[in-house]
Amino acid sequence: MTHHSIAIDGPAASGKSTMARALAERLGIVMVNSGAMYRAVTWKTLSEKIDPKDKGAVIASLQKMEIVCSHDGTFSTITINGTDPTPFLREPEINANVSTISAIPEVREKLVGIQRDYLKKTHVVMEGRDIGSVVFPDTPFKIYIDADPSVRNSRRSDDGEIDSVEKRDAADSSRTTAPLKVADGATKIDTSNLSIEGAIAAAIETLKKQGFPMQEKKNPRLPEGETRGWMRWMYWLGWMSFGAAYRTIFGLRLEGMENLITSGPVLIASNHQSFLDPPLIGNLYKDEMVFFARKTLFKGPAKWVYPQWNAVPVDQDRPDMSSMKTVIRKLKGGWRVLVFPEGARTLDGEIGEAAAGVGLIAVKAGVPIQPVRISGADKALPRGSGKIRFERITVAVGEPIILSPRELKSYTGKEGYEALTKRIMDAIKAL
Repeated sequence: MTHHSIAIDGPAASGKSTMARALAERLGIVMVNSGAMYRAVTWKTLSEKIDPKDKGAVIASLQKMEIVCSHDGTFSTITINGTDPTPFLREPEINANVSTISAIPEVREKLVGIQRDYLKKTHVVMEGRDIGSVVFPDTPFKIYIDADPSVRNSRRSDDGEIDSVEKRDAADSSRTTAPLKVADGATKIDTSNLSIEGAIAAAIETLKKQGFPMQEKKNPRLPEGETRGWMRWMYWLGWMSFGAAYRTIFGLRLEGMENLITSGPVLIASNHQSFLDPPLIGNLYKDEMVFFARKTLFKGPAKWVYPQWNAVPVDQDRPDMSSMKTVIRKLKGGWRVLVFPEGARTLDGEIGEAAAGVGLIAVKAGVPIQPVRISGADKALPRGSGKIRFERITVAVGEPIILSPRELKSYTGKEGYEALTKRIMDAIKAL
């Protein structure tokens, strides 16, 4: 059987990984992050107290490394001498030294051989800096992802990583071994002003023009024959009414809409300021979503209305595993779900402490996480007040957090759920 490879190249923080993950899921093939391999070797080198600039010592260490690469579902995996280095690959020390390690010819020769071995077993979409020019130079399916340096630096900062993309670009482009460049025959896509969905659509259209034979799966997580897109009349009525009110009364301002994932299951995690929050988030999308609502609200007419708006009742006074299981089941069934990690609305407008529940849901569901921050809703409808005030509301959408199966496994258990919850809350606070 002939296996096909899609080569995605580009500089740091251009959106390569997000693009490759999305294409892998939508096309049903394996996504290989070649950069993770170089980061893994860098991690191992540094863990042995070897100076990355000592080429001889790095090569000697490399020869002793047992590097095993495989895949888990649509994600590539890697271990070195039996250890999974995934949790450590984005540490500042790795960021600072990976370009130096990657420039060593012997390192690239060994890892390129491993990367090519993937194609012996499966179809792949591989992202990196030399995939179309060195790893798979003969593939007709080549895309070069780019973005303005200011945009890429901002993305880097939002991810909690402190390093200059300009320095990375200079190091990657000037090295003598497999420098960063646009491969022959590659189509260039600038993601500076594109939404995530827009960039993915552009990539899929490019692949079609290049003759890629596999068809896109519109929503691979939905059960066979099930679709999303139409709103039931009661949901639509609320969506229209709240949307009009937010735009006219509160002057709703949306930021970061290019980061919004509008198809497939997504766990949306937002700070909580007001009763206005759920429909605020709901109006970001043009189809239905699911959200948590306090159990005590389900009384009188609301007992009928809330289920029509896909609200899942939750008991705030004690752990409610049945509600969590419902939400996890919804996510696995292809739905978009909104959760408020803080649980209760803010008293002072500041973001409060979060319970580990959102981390548990994220790990069990294994779907992309969309951080969102709401500002001004606490002034428009303060907690404990039934009086609407004419205050501007802003909703900021952050870049999604997409975790590989290996990363998800590293977050298991109480401490893991708490660590992932902190990562999600840090992403919300950064908006």
